[in-house]
Parts: sequence; C-alpha cells; structure tokens
Amino acid sequence: MKRLLVLFFVACYLLLFSHCSKKDTAIVHPIAGNTRLSYGDSIFYLRNSAYSISPTQTKAGTYSAYPDNLKIDPATGAITVDVPGNDGNSQTGLWYKIKFRSAASGETDSTMILLSGLTYIDKFYQLAQNDSIISPIYNADPAKAIPSGNYDLQHSNDFAINPANGQINIRECMRRGYFTKQAGSTGWKKATIKYAINDKSVGALNSIDILLYYYHTISEVPSNVSQLMQAHQTMTLGLRTGYIPSTDGTFDSSLPSDLSLSKPRPPCVVIVGN
Repeated sequence: MKRLLVLFFVACYLLLFSHCSKKDTAIVHPIAGNTRLSYGDSIFYLRNSAYSISPTQTKAGTYSAYPDNLKIDPATGAITVDVPGNDGNSQTGLWYKIKFRSAASGETDSTMILLSGLTYIDKFYQLAQNDSIISPIYNADPAKAIPSGNYDLQHSNDFAINPANGQINIRECMRRGYFTKQAGSTGWKKATIKYAINDKSVGALNSIDILLYYYHTISEVPSNVSQLMQAHQTMTLGLRTGYIPSTDGTFDSSLPSDLSLSKPRPPCVVIVGN
C-alpha cells in the first residue's frame, strides 16, 4: 500500500511539472520588428518648420498612403509634415491610411493618421433654399468645434470669409462681385485660404485651396464635375459628406488642371441659384 502511495505522489508531481512547463513555454513575448505598424500617435500638427514622423519600429518593406497626396518615403515610411502644397506634398485636415508590405514575408499591415487642420467638403449649395454658408471642418470631424485663430490671412475684398471661424458667405461673395470677376474660360474660381489656429500647431501657417463655381440650375452642372465630387467623397476617410447627385450637363473639358479623380483636393463647391 505504501508503495502504491509513493507511485501516486510521483505521478502527480510529474503531471504538475509537465503542466507548468507547458504553461511557461506558451508565453509569447513581443519581438521587435513584429509589432503592428504605428507612428506613436494618430494626430500630428504643423510646426513653424517641416519635420518628419517615422514608424516606431523599423521594418524592411514598402510603405504607401491612401489617399496618395501625402509625402511619404516608400522605403522607410517616414512622413514629412509641412505647410501643404501641390501633389506630392502632405495636406492637412485629412485622414490617411498608411499601408506596409513586408519585404521578407509579404505580410501586410496598416494604420491611420491625421494631419491636423481644416477641410471643406465637396458639396452642392442651393441658394433658393437659403443654403449659403460654407462651413469648414476641423480634424475631419464635423462635431469638433473650430478652434480660435485667424482664418483670413490672405485677405481679398471680394471673398467673404469670416476670419474668426473660416465660414464662407456665398451670398456676400456674390454681392461683392466675386463671381463676376472671373478670369479664363472655365468659370471656376480658386480661393486659397491661409489660416493660423490656436491649437497644438501653435499658430503655424496653414492653407487650403477650394474651388467654387456658380450655375443657374443643377441641369447646367457638367457630368464630369459631379463625377469628380463623388470621387473626392470616397477619399475623405472617416468623414461622411453630403449627397452628391449625378448630373448630365455638358462635359466640361476646361476644368482646372489640379482637379483629379485620384486626389481629394482641392474640394469643389457648386453653387446652384435655382
């Protein structure tokens, strides 16, 4: 009987030791280079001079951004944060999806970042319905309050923008003759809004271009104009914008050269009188 008890206790000890050993080996510790893609934060602000942000872990592979109007190094994932400009330069007020593909395994990963600033959405404004105020959106979130600052650093007497909140008054623009002083044959007017915000950018100079055009009726709106606006909507990640109807007006072959089906900027504002 004593012999049986000894054998029982030995078997229990071996079973317990085996269980503990398996439990210990099951612990998986994080390995540098295999962590998820991250830039250490999701929102970044302009400064008075350009700077770059890089992934927190260095991994060999290819980096890209969507939408693609972001200055990103495809080999390192480093992103340049600077005063926005034309294609190839980072633009503020937008969410970007950063994608990574590993050179070793082909494994993919992604993350989202936002460069802080204003955006104006592509939208039809109906003057007959008293729809005449174009409001900016801060940090791609319509629920966020517009920070204090100066939104009219590039002042124009015929462009009616509220310097305190960036709202554009369409009727006042028309009263001042903004749409009767158009140059060129397209009728589009590009407004460059330069502003400085009292947020973590500490008043660094920022800017955004916006294209405006006035049509008497929605039937006059060229079909390719509404197509452009619809394409822009798909690229404003995380931001739901208003309904853009398809139009069947005469195709406009003289649209501004910086309008593109593959770029979300500049936003288009179509003002319809009736």
